[in-house]
Amino acid sequence: MTEQAQQTAKDLVQLIPPSVAPDFLEEYGLTLTAQQAQAITKELLALTLYWMTCAVRVSIPEPVCSQMHQAIHEHVREKWGSRFGLVHVPIEQFYAVMERKHRTWEDLAQQGEEPIAILSDAAQELEGDNVIASRDRQKILAVLLDLVPFEEMGELIAELEEILR
Repeated sequence: MTEQAQQTAKDLVQLIPPSVAPDFLEEYGLTLTAQQAQAITKELLALTLYWMTCAVRVSIPEPVCSQMHQAIHEHVREKWGSRFGLVHVPIEQFYAVMERKHRTWEDLAQQGEEPIAILSDAAQELEGDNVIASRDRQKILAVLLDLVPFEEMGELIAELEEILR
């Protein structure tokens, strides 16, 4: 993998929001425990990785695409406890759940659903897992919309795409 692709993978992981604290969520009108905030951190991580996977897959040719996916996952593993605060969550367990979520979200995308449908599915999952109350669904949607770094990811990948041409 090129040095630029390796650096882009590292930079993409730096865009992923760090662990979400309960006091941060209060700014959105959500009063949650540390455990609930950790569940939101995991959902946010899964969502951001989904959008990264899609952007890299669409924009970056093979074999660099596969190498970037691997590098992104390695960087996430390195930051698992320090950046994401998930020291008590086995990363393999997270990835197994994330893969299921990614398949669901990919199905939604293949059906022509808008990106907000994917975010809504994530919010619904948090509600179904009793992380948030149903009355808080719009609040968590605002959190997800604000924290998934769509634009920044697009910019980094577009820069790499230009370099690889």
